[in-house]
Amino acid sequence: MSKQQIWMLATAPEGKGGIATVIRQYQQAGLFDNGAMRLLVSHHDRSKWGRVLPFLRACWTLWLALCLGRVSLVHAHSSHGGSFWRKLILLVPAFVLRVPVVVHLHGSDFESFHADGSPWRQSCIRFMLRRSFRVLALSTEWRQWVLRVEPNARVDVLFNSLSSATEQGADAPVLGAVPTALFLGRIGDRKGTFDLLQAFARVLERLPEARLVIGGDGEVDKLHAEVARLGLAASVEFAGWVNTERKEQLFQQAWLFALPSYHEGLPMAILEAMARSRAVVSCPIGGIAEAVQTELTGLLLSPGDIPGLAQALLTILGDRLCAERMGAEGRKAFLAKFSHQANLPKLLALYRQAGLRDVPELSASSDHSALAESKA
Repeated sequence: MSKQQIWMLATAPEGKGGIATVIRQYQQAGLFDNGAMRLLVSHHDRSKWGRVLPFLRACWTLWLALCLGRVSLVHAHSSHGGSFWRKLILLVPAFVLRVPVVVHLHGSDFESFHADGSPWRQSCIRFMLRRSFRVLALSTEWRQWVLRVEPNARVDVLFNSLSSATEQGADAPVLGAVPTALFLGRIGDRKGTFDLLQAFARVLERLPEARLVIGGDGEVDKLHAEVARLGLAASVEFAGWVNTERKEQLFQQAWLFALPSYHEGLPMAILEAMARSRAVVSCPIGGIAEAVQTELTGLLLSPGDIPGLAQALLTILGDRLCAERMGAEGRKAFLAKFSHQANLPKLLALYRQAGLRDVPELSASSDHSALAESKA
């Protein structure tokens, strides 16, 4: 096949984590349907070899396609650590051949990855940022950070997005019978999981019927130990890593979504909660402050503020009307700012700015009524 295509580099969409979720959403939006774009998997998280073999295959496949002139643009999703180095190695031939490159930054620890790195690592990061046609940041805060690191970078903000057509519609949110907080993500200190347990123990002193459901992977043994130490076994459920169907069930039961993280980009889980008309309790870090308006669509507090976290949980779990109102406002904010209809046209416009004529198209299922719903 000699036709030029946009090549998107990312982890396998069936994997875990934010980038995999973004790619699944792009697939559902139809970005790969008309042949203008193809996905090249450079990593999957099934095993140790899943971090090596897909990368080696991706190097051979992409480099050959570049040499044969089959690549019109490379769109690389990069996080910190190994993800950065894989993408840098993959992209060097594109830089040499002057094929436009879009680097899409993910990963909450990218700033630390740069700050704590050697001069060599920092120079490699600046090289990638400087040589890219565009750098895509998940928030205004991240855009400012990129420009501090590399003032010559050309940076645009592109929020993560979800399909609005597949989520709960415009009707008033239907909450579960029991006031329930939901956490989904990597269990550990960075996500504030153990802060959440301590805060929830305080909530139970005033609202003993409340429940907390935790889904994800990570420090599971420590989670069970902390639940036992705090005496929360009767009120805290561990759901493990949940599939799509189970996730829907958990959101239907929840009154709020809690993610009291210390470091984040723009978590897809928060957008999923807003799309499903659920109030959010989180921290104003990364792009979260641009997604969640405190007192309107949820409540924000400083990372590590356990008394504040407990009060935020109690405010929403103790008042069904408050939870419903914040959830409904969150749905409106999602549609206006974080739906595919609000974001993906910006990505397609960026491809056209690179001189591309053949670009992906949004499928009809991307819900072209989304913006109208947000104004209703």
